[in-house]
Amino acid sequence: MIVKILSAAAGFNGVVYNEEKRAQGAAQLLKAENFGFLNLAAGSLKQEDYIRYMTLVANTNESVLKSQFHAIISCKGREKGAEELLEIAEQYLQRMGYHDNPYLIYFHSDTAHNHVHMVSTRVSKEGKKVNDKYENVRSQKVMQEILMQDVAYEIKAYLTKALAYGFSSEAQFKLLLEREGVKVTEKEGQYQFIKYGSVVHAFAKKEVADRIAKYKAPDARVGQLKAMFRKYKRGLTVEQFSGLLKEKFGIELVVHQAEGKSTPYGYTILDHASKQVLKGSQVMKLDELLSSVNREDKKQAGRELIAKLSADRGLCYTGFKIQLEATGLLINRKGEIRIKGDEEGSIPVLMLDKTHVRALLYQERLQEARQYVVTSDKDMRLLSRLFFVKQSDLSVAKPSDPLEKEVVAAKLHSGLASGRPLQEILDSCGWSIAQADGKHFLIDHQQKRVYAWVDLTNERPDFHAVQVVELDKGSDRAREERLQDAWGQSSSTIGQLAASMLYHMESNLGPDQGENRKRKNQRKR
Repeated sequence: MIVKILSAAAGFNGVVYNEEKRAQGAAQLLKAENFGFLNLAAGSLKQEDYIRYMTLVANTNESVLKSQFHAIISCKGREKGAEELLEIAEQYLQRMGYHDNPYLIYFHSDTAHNHVHMVSTRVSKEGKKVNDKYENVRSQKVMQEILMQDVAYEIKAYLTKALAYGFSSEAQFKLLLEREGVKVTEKEGQYQFIKYGSVVHAFAKKEVADRIAKYKAPDARVGQLKAMFRKYKRGLTVEQFSGLLKEKFGIELVVHQAEGKSTPYGYTILDHASKQVLKGSQVMKLDELLSSVNREDKKQAGRELIAKLSADRGLCYTGFKIQLEATGLLINRKGEIRIKGDEEGSIPVLMLDKTHVRALLYQERLQEARQYVVTSDKDMRLLSRLFFVKQSDLSVAKPSDPLEKEVVAAKLHSGLASGRPLQEILDSCGWSIAQADGKHFLIDHQQKRVYAWVDLTNERPDFHAVQVVELDKGSDRAREERLQDAWGQSSSTIGQLAASMLYHMESNLGPDQGENRKRKNQRKR
């Protein structure tokens, strides 16, 4: 974990930088805190709003010429996600003296290492300058304290977890901890556990030795694993097979190579499902595991997997695609299946029938629709039409939370009062508008809720100036197929719904006009 304080600046260009990254989809605003009344409209604020407020606070102390505080906390690779980094960042700001000042925390994952940017003001709301003496030294000390405060507890939890496994050697015991990022050394009859460069816990070697002496091989489980390996290894490379075992069965393969050597000398099986550590040779010989794969084996493995997946009626297109990719096969929305590495225009090795593809795409939409909070039959009818699913496949889940509606209403009112265009407000908040039975509804894609417009505000903007999902029109078979295609091509949830919106809006056009618009948009791109 690394922390770096960037040079102080007169303006708040750190906000500009992060908001530009956010606009590009390369950053996520995790938290905006201590912005007073602006917090009520947090989802609809722009960079100018944050900068204006920070500048007002900074101007309460004119002696501070460089009022921006901008720092970065970065972890190794994807070791920590957004929520974990947010928690660390907030502790860091607290200890450095910035926690009561207005601050923004952005998460970035567009580099090889996940990281967060923290932007705040060096002046408090009371006009006092935050102590910046030896701040780089203090910064490193603070980060070390944050990382170490829970490490002993963390190590003890890892140790307890490792001791719950069956293992037959010291090397297997150490491997369990090393997979958690813990270095294990030995000194004076004890194992020493090292994290972040420091010894944080010790454990008697004798206790581990006693467990090894009592070890009995799990013959029944070894037999199950042998059958499993024979069934699923065919047609897969070691990497694909390893990924499949980990994702579907909770089994991890650790291949061992001598330093400077490319050829493995062995492998270990970490069976997390049954909590056993096994030598790979107990289940499958190394040369068999490493054996090359031919195209016919891949095709046969694909046929068997498709037959198995076809029995899962609740499987969606994305889930089906991911499982196929784990075996080295790629599928497109036409149902054409190719071996990874084959050209897109080449002859498919397998073909999924159109009815099956339509069913997978239907489940994709249904799963998305079911993420929304359905509080009434009215919501259920709207979502069934919005996502093009059967109303009978949805159900009323729970009563609405009036506080959440108040928050949305406050954000909407603030945005409309500011004079901003309605479409801009909708885009910035992750909302869209739908019309059904002659009434308008606000769809909140972030919180997964549906609100009647009249329940949020008395304002009646010009809805003709924004994109509206028209649900009062019928939909013919051709439009349904285009909607299926749109969902097959779209990757993000809001992107998928946007595609849905475009095709539903074609209800206002004749078939020729719809196709003309489609061609015109393609030329623009």
